[in-house]
Amino acid sequence: MNPRALHRRSLLKAAAALPFFAALRAQEKPIALPPPELVDPDRGPGAGWSVLVFPDTQNYAKYAKNQAHFDRMTRWVREHRKAWNIQLALHEGDLVEQNAIKVGGGRGYGDQNSESQWSSARRALLPLADEMPVIHTTGNHDYGERAAETRETQFNDYFPVNYNQGAAALRIDSPLAACGKPTLENAAYDFKAPDGRRLLILSLEWGPRKTVVDWASALVRRPAYKDHTGLLLVHDYLTPSNLRDGQDGNRRRPGNPYTYGTGKQGDTHDGEDLWQRLVKGAPQMEFVLNGHEMAAHVGYRTDLSDSGRTVHQMLFNAQGFGGGSDHKGNGGDGWMRLLTFEPDGRTVSVRTFSPLRQDRGDPHYWDDPRWRFAVRLHG
Repeated sequence: MNPRALHRRSLLKAAAALPFFAALRAQEKPIALPPPELVDPDRGPGAGWSVLVFPDTQNYAKYAKNQAHFDRMTRWVREHRKAWNIQLALHEGDLVEQNAIKVGGGRGYGDQNSESQWSSARRALLPLADEMPVIHTTGNHDYGERAAETRETQFNDYFPVNYNQGAAALRIDSPLAACGKPTLENAAYDFKAPDGRRLLILSLEWGPRKTVVDWASALVRRPAYKDHTGLLLVHDYLTPSNLRDGQDGNRRRPGNPYTYGTGKQGDTHDGEDLWQRLVKGAPQMEFVLNGHEMAAHVGYRTDLSDSGRTVHQMLFNAQGFGGGSDHKGNGGDGWMRLLTFEPDGRTVSVRTFSPLRQDRGDPHYWDDPRWRFAVRLHG
């Protein structure tokens, strides 16, 4: 295609996306940024550095025939790490469908027992963890038997504190988990990016307890991290309506942490709780990433924190695609998200890509303003 025509096409698509973003930015005037180019995925963007985000992977783990798809996704990341300058991988939780299930679950819960599910998740991620830091949050399906009836989890049996030395080198703090031991369920990481930027990454458990949020709130106020770029990784936060979970006052909505066994006694936090008690007052916070929600599977909003920073809050999930939970499905169609920090030091390009679809010869970028856009960072 003629480069001038391609540029014009990008500008037109950016203009079409403006109403979407304008409706979301209630507290500031939106900055119109053209969406990033759909670059050759095998060659990458050619500049900047990237963070890879995995959405919920439970539908890959729970069916034997789908487990290879998550392997394919992590293998693509390893093979293209240099092309995209991928420095970190983040997992948004729900690695598996079930805990403590000795026989495949049935009734929509797949055909694999818990040992197989957890083993497949570890098998896919361990080679990646040998090459770069991999940071996890945990989801509701990672607890209890089927859906966070309790805070018991097999996560720590398969992803112990020392499983990923790259992340361990970055870890600066970790409170005790519900089991009374230090785990990766709650942790903070100090990462120095290739461009000199320092990231403070907080990874919190499903429906974080009060002690966890108190710890995180104190940590973000330490002077040593004031000028970092803050990123919160948590399973539940933003919904497809672009509202934080609980922002409308409805804490009985299916999927809200208060409706699960882990939250019915009140010791939990949903998205609005986390905004009010942690994110809004964090001087460095600029990103919140979550999965969990389905319907449109994506959402985005910005709000100004107390320190005047724009906080980019992003829902990204894909578990309902490629046939969703149905046994005929492929687990999520292989979609992953790439956040590229551009050389200008102010722009982050967001692209959503699937190596499974590329292998099939299908369109492998999600070319839609909710799935492909750019955001402006704090100066």
